[in-house]
Amino acid sequence: MTNTVNAYFGAVILSPSTGIVLNNEMDDFSMPLNSTSKNLPPPAPANFIRPGKRPLSSMSPTIVLKDGKLKAVLGASGGANIIAGTTEVFLNHFALKMDPLSSVMVPRVYHQLIPNTVLYENWTAVSGDHFKVPADIRASLKKKGLV
Repeated sequence: MTNTVNAYFGAVILSPSTGIVLNNEMDDFSMPLNSTSKNLPPPAPANFIRPGKRPLSSMSPTIVLKDGKLKAVLGASGGANIIAGTTEVFLNHFALKMDPLSSVMVPRVYHQLIPNTVLYENWTAVSGDHFKVPADIRASLKKKGLV
């Protein structure tokens, strides 16, 4: 199962009856005249708030079947990075034949088109193991002006 609260602590409202933190997914609608930043795409009229509409979302729970049999269930967190992250884990496992844990542990690379920059993961696990995109790939991205 995948779900979202969107921003940290969602709407910052805790339901007194369920103890669930309510989301602020309304923030995912586009707003007219809301983006003057060069780092964000222009507002999308198809995603403006209207009665009965749901906002665009990157949530992409994925079920993989082969010959009608379950092969994998994937989901991710990370807002705009969800689709790329889920795709990379899928490709690591099914195309590159990595085991499931390795498929998830490999640092991922993200590019959203706007802005024209690449983000990459660099992190340390609870075990103390450090995971980062290899130096040659980081150097190539820097040479192209993408980081």
